[in-house]
Amino acid sequence: MTKLLGFLISDEQIIRRIRNGDERLLTYLYEKNLRMIMKYVMQNSGTEADATEVLQDALVVFWEKIRSGEFVLTSRISTFLYGVVKKIWLKELARRKKQAPLEQLKENPGTDPPIDDSLEQRELSDIVKTCMTRLSPLCQKILTAFYYENRSMQEISRLCNLANEDVAKTKKYQCKKELTLLVTKAMQV
Repeated sequence: MTKLLGFLISDEQIIRRIRNGDERLLTYLYEKNLRMIMKYVMQNSGTEADATEVLQDALVVFWEKIRSGEFVLTSRISTFLYGVVKKIWLKELARRKKQAPLEQLKENPGTDPPIDDSLEQRELSDIVKTCMTRLSPLCQKILTAFYYENRSMQEISRLCNLANEDVAKTKKYQCKKELTLLVTKAMQV
């Protein structure tokens, strides 16, 4: 058991409260596990920024599994999060390794003439705008504030009445993930 907001709280209570939509627990779990996750990611070719992003991704996975009813507590929550972080980080390292040769090609372009991407960019921009309208009003507000108005996560948390900037970051990630899925589907048509 650990303390949250002055009260002792067990892993079972954390899960129950997340099922009931208590977003404060995301901040609590983030702060409780950040040091351990930073140590792992930084020992494996990552940065502090990588560690915070991977932990946020893991918390989203955890949150979604609990809210969907898929999660069964078989170990401590911190153990589960560590395992999810490890999988996410290993995938990211593999992706970076594959991307490195492509970046070298970009740095040493051949004699191919430049390609005009403006039409393709406009089409993609139109698809993104259309897909944005299919998101919830909260997601539209968060993504617009972050990507178009360049607002900080702290400003966004206040603007959207979210508990704090960690909750805003997690919500932004969820909204971006949903938008990416919609755009991908729209581009396949």
